[in-house]
Amino acid sequence: MPADEIKANNYDLSISRYKEIEYEEVRYEKPEIIIEKIEELEGKILEDIEELKWLLNEDESHR
Repeated sequence: MPADEIKANNYDLSISRYKEIEYEEVRYEKPEIIIEKIEELEGKILEDIEELKWLLNEDESHR
């Protein structure tokens, strides 16, 4: 960075003054695909909850 540029900016060394902001486009999947994935995850979560309930009931029956 040239000294003249720094001087012209009143010796402001803030990075925001000299660094270019780069924007990156974010691409998302179609809403239908996102919903399918959420439903799959929800199904797995419900299966795990049922398994936990079963394990807790098994533990209670052995006391």
